[in-house]
Amino acid sequence: MSQTAAIPLSGTLDRPLLGGHTATRFEIVLAWSVALVAAVLLAAAVLFLSAGGRWFVVETPSMGETAPVGTLVLDLPVDVSTLHVGDVVSFETDANPGVVYTHRIIDVDADGGLHTRGDINGATDPWTLTQENVIGTPALLVPNLGWLFRAAPLLLIGTLVIWTLTSVFTDRVTRSSLRIAGGALTVSYAAFILKPFVNVTTITNTASPTGVDATIVSSGMFPVRVQAPGAESVHLVDGQVGHMVIHELTKNGHYQLASSIDLGPVGWALLVAACLIPLVLCLAVGRVEAVRAS
Repeated sequence: MSQTAAIPLSGTLDRPLLGGHTATRFEIVLAWSVALVAAVLLAAAVLFLSAGGRWFVVETPSMGETAPVGTLVLDLPVDVSTLHVGDVVSFETDANPGVVYTHRIIDVDADGGLHTRGDINGATDPWTLTQENVIGTPALLVPNLGWLFRAAPLLLIGTLVIWTLTSVFTDRVTRSSLRIAGGALTVSYAAFILKPFVNVTTITNTASPTGVDATIVSSGMFPVRVQAPGAESVHLVDGQVGHMVIHELTKNGHYQLASSIDLGPVGWALLVAACLIPLVLCLAVGRVEAVRAS
């Protein structure tokens, strides 16, 4: 007597990651949208580079809120005779070859020589710039995007390592979940190394009989609250300069600063939501779909 295997009325069906799935209209629109954005960005990059453009990432807080640390600077060549006091320029000097500065022009000599200074620097730069020194003037300053460029090598290496190590898992849910968790770990490691979110730099400190007058600047993406024993706390956004009068010093005459994220309710809600993205993705990958009899 022959037997026919029964078809279960309910259960689970493992959907393959690539094959056996018909793309929905939403997925098709999303794919075409991503392709269109990528094409536009590629075309813009080609035009920018063909026009002699160069890009840099700000690594010091000398320009304050105009170009905080992590700002992506997109420069285009410029004729120095067209520049005026107040313009921002990127340049190199013989004193520090290979180092690119982006500062503001504060004076122009009669013969066209440029004198510059960072917006939060106390002293004028000790050089006179000519056409030979000037790389260009910023066509665009994009805050925070430079952090992604600096983190790119770490993210790429981490992604390749995680992708290779998880390739041995044949189960789709396990493999995908491990890759999501590994990606979150890679991003966390890059953030630990580069410190893009919270960072405070002391610019100057002046001692007095009653304590220390400290000038500080925030060089992280998030707004921060800076505190010190015996001083009134200050709230700073990226690139903002603040002052603190610190009256309580250690036995060695030192002072201690502590900084923490200072967000409002909406900001904290968005931050928590961003931190939950890996968990939500893992739950989405591991979802179980009921199989219904046709």
